[in-house]
Amino acid sequence: MIFGAHVYWRFLLQSLAVCAALLLAWLLRYDFVAPGWRFLQAAIPVLLCIRWMGMGARRLTYENPQYSDIRDGYALLGAILAGSAAFYAVLRFGYGMTGVPLSVFVMEGILSFLLLGALKLVLRIPVHVEEGSKRERKAQVLIAGAGSAALQLLKALPGTSLVAVGLVDDDPSKRGLRLAGVPVVGGIAEIPALSARFEAAEVLIAIPSASSSEMIRIADACAQARVRFRTVPTLAELVNGTYAISEFRDFNLDELLGREPVRLESQRILARLEGEVVLVTGAAGSIGSELCRQIARCQPARLICVDRAETPLFHLQQHVLCGAESEIVYSVVDYTDHERMRQLLMEYGVRVIFHAAAHKHVPMTESNPYEGLKNNVFGLMRFVDIADRAGCTDFLLISSDKAVHPGSLMGCTKRLGEMIVGTHESARMRCVSVRFGNVLGSQGSVVPLFRKQIQTQQMVTVTDPRMTRYFMTISEAVSLVLEAFTIGEQGNILVLDMGAQVRILDLAKTLIRLSGKREDEISIVYTGIRPGEKLHEELFYNHEERLPTPAPKVMRAHGHLPPKQVLRQHLQELEFLRSSADTNTIRAKIKQIIPEYQWEPAQAREVESCAAQEARFMHPSTRTQAV
Repeated sequence: MIFGAHVYWRFLLQSLAVCAALLLAWLLRYDFVAPGWRFLQAAIPVLLCIRWMGMGARRLTYENPQYSDIRDGYALLGAILAGSAAFYAVLRFGYGMTGVPLSVFVMEGILSFLLLGALKLVLRIPVHVEEGSKRERKAQVLIAGAGSAALQLLKALPGTSLVAVGLVDDDPSKRGLRLAGVPVVGGIAEIPALSARFEAAEVLIAIPSASSSEMIRIADACAQARVRFRTVPTLAELVNGTYAISEFRDFNLDELLGREPVRLESQRILARLEGEVVLVTGAAGSIGSELCRQIARCQPARLICVDRAETPLFHLQQHVLCGAESEIVYSVVDYTDHERMRQLLMEYGVRVIFHAAAHKHVPMTESNPYEGLKNNVFGLMRFVDIADRAGCTDFLLISSDKAVHPGSLMGCTKRLGEMIVGTHESARMRCVSVRFGNVLGSQGSVVPLFRKQIQTQQMVTVTDPRMTRYFMTISEAVSLVLEAFTIGEQGNILVLDMGAQVRILDLAKTLIRLSGKREDEISIVYTGIRPGEKLHEELFYNHEERLPTPAPKVMRAHGHLPPKQVLRQHLQELEFLRSSADTNTIRAKIKQIIPEYQWEPAQAREVESCAAQEARFMHPSTRTQAV
């Protein structure tokens, strides 16, 4: 190890610099004639104690010179001024040395500042020599940002295979400054030129509080430069301890949606779930697994995770909920097995149910209407009754924006689910539905599909250039669902604030840029709207009134639902048709129950297999409509 980096050598050298400053100040005052050894013997121990106390208070005592910057100079100056004043007071009033000239104390302070500052610069020389010898073996990177996060990142880099060659920041006042020895060399727009100039292989984005527009601008600049880019964790991830500042990661598209962070009433959620026995259906799915993860943090007495998919449930146990403190039960069961569900509810004394299990894919439900109705409608209808009889106090249904003016059977099943839950009459069980749009990163989501297409086929399939959708991150959606759970009243349909709709084509283009590609390098193929799909989704019916709730990002849809007995009669007739009639008769019955269902008898035709249609457009030979 180089001696200048060793703390004990630094301690000794800095002590010698302080002693030399006092000796030199005394000699300069008396023209090198009267050394005054008796004075120096008494004063040097006092001065050393004062100097080390002052520098220690400003964390300068053990600082590695490798990370020194201009702020350390200001801190050193403050420590010297305070120390000189204390030194003068102790000798003058404590030791009674009234004959020592004031100029000795002034010159000592000046010389101490100069010598200690010079020592820091000298100690940096071997560090730079060592860094220069390693630079050849490390990948050179630019860092976007020149704030406190960048400084922390620079301090963490020596232990990695990366070396920073420059900082980029749009603040003009920072141009030419150095942070831990690394200069600010330009702004974000200059990343392409700077990457070529410094031969940087990567850009690390050290702006945890950056807005989505800033992140997109940095990503675009890096894409133009054809360099890889990664980011430090967000502020929320740093606060929660999910990541350390040195744990770089690739972009998540959910960081680019332009949405404000959700501020939750966590204490209210904790108060409602702490000590409760909670059951989550569809627990291994995207929404269900995040529900389980966040509920587990609320310390329920017991959490029962129900899913009919064994392998995803095993993954939930081994990875998502590993280390949870609450008692967790993993039950492989189809929730439509009502006898088994009744046994589970009674055995564990379940009080709260989050119902996330559902068939949710529009094309698959469109071509499999019998299974969709069985799972999403009739299974739910009986499950609500069983939960009520088992003594449950709260039942929350996860609904969808596709339930509004539905154009698909899947949307109809979700609307029927809202009706079932909203019209359920119970003196002890509160029933609430929560309606929201698509979640990024969920199973079957368009984002993983686009990524795979870009990586493997150099193409992206988009149904229609006009198509838009609401998007929300999984964690945000589930956090708001839990908040809606705490404020919902019997029969409420609560709607999450989804922000503005996102055009799917824009989503695809953003993913192309984030993949380090130019838009002209990736083909975009328009496949056409699939059966049951709509160009634009909605969050409210025309007849529904939008009412505020105590949660700013949760609204209530106030509309009219049919009486429970009328609805049950319709559903009994629909269940009879499900097993005996053709698809068009079933659709006609559904339209009778949901007049807003966007289907007409003239549409009676056999639905083309969605799987076959998608397979055809996935083949490279179909890139005839590329733009």
